[in-house]
Amino acid sequence: MPLVQAKCTNCGAALNVDDSKEAMVCQFCGNAFVVEKAINNYTSVINNSNYFSNATVTISNEKTDNLLKLANSAISAGNGKEAIKYSNRVLEIEPESTAAWLVKMKAVEHTSTIADPKTAEIISYGSNAINYAHENEKASITKEVYTYYLSRANGLLLIAIAKMNDTAKVKQIASLGYSAMQGAAKGDSTARILYLNLGNEALKLKMQIPNDTISSDNEIQDSIVILCKLYGSLCEADANRISIYGSKLLDTAIESRTKTLNKFKEGLPDEKNEQITDEKVSTNNSGCYVATCVYGSYDCPQVWTLRRYRDNTLAKTWYGRAFIHTYYAVSPTIVKWFGNTKWFKKMWKGKLDRMVADLQSKGVESTPYIDKNW
Repeated sequence: MPLVQAKCTNCGAALNVDDSKEAMVCQFCGNAFVVEKAINNYTSVINNSNYFSNATVTISNEKTDNLLKLANSAISAGNGKEAIKYSNRVLEIEPESTAAWLVKMKAVEHTSTIADPKTAEIISYGSNAINYAHENEKASITKEVYTYYLSRANGLLLIAIAKMNDTAKVKQIASLGYSAMQGAAKGDSTARILYLNLGNEALKLKMQIPNDTISSDNEIQDSIVILCKLYGSLCEADANRISIYGSKLLDTAIESRTKTLNKFKEGLPDEKNEQITDEKVSTNNSGCYVATCVYGSYDCPQVWTLRRYRDNTLAKTWYGRAFIHTYYAVSPTIVKWFGNTKWFKKMWKGKLDRMVADLQSKGVESTPYIDKNW
């Protein structure tokens, strides 16, 4: 006997059934179903709507509508796995369902971690939603996808900033002394890389938006301005973090961050660019705070001499390490308060000049120097 078309009453999968039987088992979900109901399910839920201009057929399925409702409810509850499960069931029936791809794009966020923000998946699902959208809805779907990309990028940067500013544990370790400070620097590098990478992932999302779309949409422009400012705050938080253990950024790192900021800014009109400064991106809190403030650079003959003395003499004794710890605990605040005043620099310059001259007379060199274990 010829088989009859039907749809599983549980998962909605398309089936071919023997209408002489009362019940069968779905080969897709494994659940039993009543054959008559499955046949009725097929005949009652299909509504053909022809677009004669391009000869496409839209199938409206009550089953997929219910699955999409369940998926959206799962997203509202923060249950990304359930939302993805339901959207996948829709896509098994309608692979080109724009609504299902949109749901899946938003659901992935709830399954991501700091180590795996799943940016590539979000971009892929958003692209599918745009590609499968009908012409009469493509503009609105595109705007929805791009708006979500920027919202997700914003969220990633906020997480990164919060994590980077959480320095209680680093400060506790660094407070134990010079050796502990060195350990803090090494142990903290993995965490810093993860947080900084979230900034790169945010940029990937922003870069999916064409420049001509950015230049013509004020809402998108305003969102990107916020992203630029958040990225600056992330860079500033990182500079502050490494200053706890007496370190500083290399010039190449600052150059790289400036380039990243410029990529965030791509597509913005001049009036929006003027709202963004690269001051925080180029922040570089360094060791030898007072000396750097007085001489204007971390890399100059006088500071090279002082850094050698710190590493090769002070760090060798317990009281020297105690002095280093106290210096790095107090001097950043002092420089922040008074570093831009003439009297502060004048007062310290005379003292430091005499100290540098004395050290150099004792053989401490003033040639270029790389810090030891900093």
